[in-house]
Amino acid sequence: MIKFFSKNSVIFLSFLILALPAALKLILPGFYEPHDLHHFADIYEMYRAFTSGQFPPRLGPDFLYNFGYPLFNFYYVLPFYLGALFLKLFGSIQLAYKLVFLSCIVTGIYGMYLLLREFTGKLAAFVGTVVFLYTPYRAVQIYVRGAMGEALSLALTPLIAYALIKVVKNPGRLKQIAVAGLTGAIFILAHNFMWALTLPWIIILALIFAEKKTFWKSLWSLVGSGVLMLGISAYWWVPAIIEQKLVAAVTPFPLIDHFPFIKQLIIPSWGYGPSITGPYDGLSFQIGIVNLIGVGIAFVAILFLKKIFKEKKLYWIGIWGLTTFFVMFFMMNIRSYPIWKILPFHDFIQFPWRLLSLTTFLTAILIATVVELFRNKLKFIIAFSLMFGAIILTFNYFQPSHTTYKTDNEYLSRFFANRAMLGVKDSISIDYLNYSEDYLLLPKTDDKKPDFLPTEKIISDKGKVQEIKEISPIKWTSKVISEKANKITFYGLNFPGWYASVDGLEVDIHPAKPYGQIEIDVPSGSHEVAFNWKETPLRRGADLASILFLIASLAFVFKAKRVTI
Repeated sequence: MIKFFSKNSVIFLSFLILALPAALKLILPGFYEPHDLHHFADIYEMYRAFTSGQFPPRLGPDFLYNFGYPLFNFYYVLPFYLGALFLKLFGSIQLAYKLVFLSCIVTGIYGMYLLLREFTGKLAAFVGTVVFLYTPYRAVQIYVRGAMGEALSLALTPLIAYALIKVVKNPGRLKQIAVAGLTGAIFILAHNFMWALTLPWIIILALIFAEKKTFWKSLWSLVGSGVLMLGISAYWWVPAIIEQKLVAAVTPFPLIDHFPFIKQLIIPSWGYGPSITGPYDGLSFQIGIVNLIGVGIAFVAILFLKKIFKEKKLYWIGIWGLTTFFVMFFMMNIRSYPIWKILPFHDFIQFPWRLLSLTTFLTAILIATVVELFRNKLKFIIAFSLMFGAIILTFNYFQPSHTTYKTDNEYLSRFFANRAMLGVKDSISIDYLNYSEDYLLLPKTDDKKPDFLPTEKIISDKGKVQEIKEISPIKWTSKVISEKANKITFYGLNFPGWYASVDGLEVDIHPAKPYGQIEIDVPSGSHEVAFNWKETPLRRGADLASILFLIASLAFVFKAKRVTI
């Protein structure tokens, strides 16, 4: 990739210049407040999780009135890894937030051009890449919804497609298999389920490049990459799937309520409001005028002008792109609901219009394919018309509804009871009292969410608790003195990962009502008690599997040998 970048430095410099209108609001001073502004809190909690000594980080220690919540045991993690890194480097959560989206723009440009150059010339690849950036849904992701996971997943989609195509073109080569495995693992960590909706279609695209005589070898090489990507990311998805049953799986956004109307997909519109039931959403679901023009030209070319396809693979890429596009178009229509219901987790997806991510990717490929079909002056006319049409019709979407100039502490006061950049505040935040952390699904042992800030982290019902020490946000100790057997309460949500000990010996913990706080039984006398969060046997097993697969993949990359499959 470094060699490729150096050879195409002028092209990528041109991309950066053309991307300025899309990225300008991420570069200029000020902040904005999209729908998913809670990612501000997620970045901060990921940073706090890392600095608390968790590896891999799972528990956000300051959620829910400092009871803590294992968000990163279930929620996608890659955007917040990046955000925590940027926070460490620059000391600003707002800057870290914007840099994650800026990374999505740059990664998407680089990956799409890399992918398109596998089957088109430089001009076609350039045009397809620009259209990929200047598609309306990209602006929705960044400036309206603030959907970090989706934006990063879409940015990585071309890279995983490129990696899998390389596997098919070089079947049996360990280096390519491992690179695709590593890329795929990163792709999986970017979002909870977008990878599952995307990878089957990308695998079909990759197989178009398979040669007849090595087809099965290519297929098994793809299987090898799939095993590696699942193995490397196992530390996250294994606990997420198995332990999902421990939390209330209730979503406030049932899938049935959020199918866009066909006119909303076709007719240009814009807004910063929410997705609601019916045709009056405040959110734009348009596929894009230039994108639809590209689909139309590709449809005519494939249906009536098959002779202009000089390469057979380009023809089949067009067939794949059109077929997949119309499948996505249908699946965003309410008539597809019976098919959605077959998926056991369909309500977890919440919004069928998320498939606009895939139509964004597909239409960029179709447009590059279309440009590649033409020759001479006509090629340049079509190429520049599509490219500048996309920029002119879309660049104005790439801005927030308004710009704010608040401090990080003002936002922390909204999302946390008493957190500040330099530690804790003396009093509870008034803004936090009006904030409902509704995206944190409670453990089933809890009757309700915590609604108060504990004055002490550890209390006793009959004895005295002395010398409460916060070793770290996930490790607390104290001394308890009581003339009778007593119950010790630790104000943390009871969830696998919390352990308690009395005088160095591990003891059983159980949830107490109504918040699911942790309780242990302690005999009379003077005792040292401790509470700490650590990996469970299940998570340790998944961690070990990920480490082993990662080591194997890195070894394959650096050895770069061929194998017989």
